[in-house]
Amino acid sequence: MLGRMVSRPEDTLILLDDSLSPFVADALSLVGYNATSTRNVFDNRQGVTDREIIEWAGASRALWVYSDEKPKRESAKTILTEGVRTLWVYRPRGVMSGREQLAIIAHLLPDLLDRLGAPDAPAHFRMDALGGFPRPRFSLRAYELE
Repeated sequence: MLGRMVSRPEDTLILLDDSLSPFVADALSLVGYNATSTRNVFDNRQGVTDREIIEWAGASRALWVYSDEKPKRESAKTILTEGVRTLWVYRPRGVMSGREQLAIIAHLLPDLLDRLGAPDAPAHFRMDALGGFPRPRFSLRAYELE
């Protein structure tokens, strides 16, 4: 009989997209999160498609963290079909430094992992930094892929 794999929310594999700094994944790993970047997963290969990332995230049961709107718009059907959980880090005007990315993700990640651990948890979340750095307010909310 095969057993069902049970993992704690903090064991969630976190896959950071190339739209975010790869150093964010490194920093999260250093403090104990199970985090990696698409650069690590795909051996620094250039031109990795969203479909490849989504398929890998689905097979690995990873949370895919990205910051551009392209996956949300163009790959929603594939994301839903593969059952991939996503986190969209919203960047106002498309710009956010690696330091700012790390600040928002590190601040909201514990809350996100708690939410993902709920039996009826939404699969897709959005993070926002409201107001300017260095002291923004952070927001985490579920959203529906369309």
